[in-house]
Amino acid sequence: MQWLRMASILLLWASGCRLAVASDAGNGWMFVDLQRTGWPDTLSSQASIDTASRAEVLMFAKALLASEALDEGGLQRQLGVPHVQLKSVRQVREGLWDRLLGIYRNASQDCGEQLFCPRVRSVADLRQLAAAFTGDISPAHAQWASKSQGVHEQELNEQLRVAVLRP
Repeated sequence: MQWLRMASILLLWASGCRLAVASDAGNGWMFVDLQRTGWPDTLSSQASIDTASRAEVLMFAKALLASEALDEGGLQRQLGVPHVQLKSVRQVREGLWDRLLGIYRNASQDCGEQLFCPRVRSVADLRQLAAAFTGDISPAHAQWASKSQGVHEQELNEQLRVAVLRP
């Protein structure tokens, strides 16, 4: 079970730490480094890694919630696509919620009174927690939250764009 927990955490971090290639109309290809930087606490133990993972899950969930509030036209503009396959987008979102719930649960085992550790039993609980989450418990955490939000919004847009282009 421990390997599954670590694999889930690493998958979440890999999505936030990967190197993405973005198109820049004026300069051909441009490399954008999406490294997750700025986490204010040291990652020296399983507990600190789990805390950071829960915070990342909640930031991604916050971006996912915001995307669900967009109508079809808003989604088209945000993704930069001419047409949106709503069924495909809905399926991707549902899958993301399920994965986020699993990762959050894995990172919440034995967390007690640690940061960002309210228990969740369902996707509905996770949605509610993400809606209220700011990560703003200190100036350093607020700076991390701002950077993390941008990374997760971009990553989510990429995944939704793929859903639109490959139904």
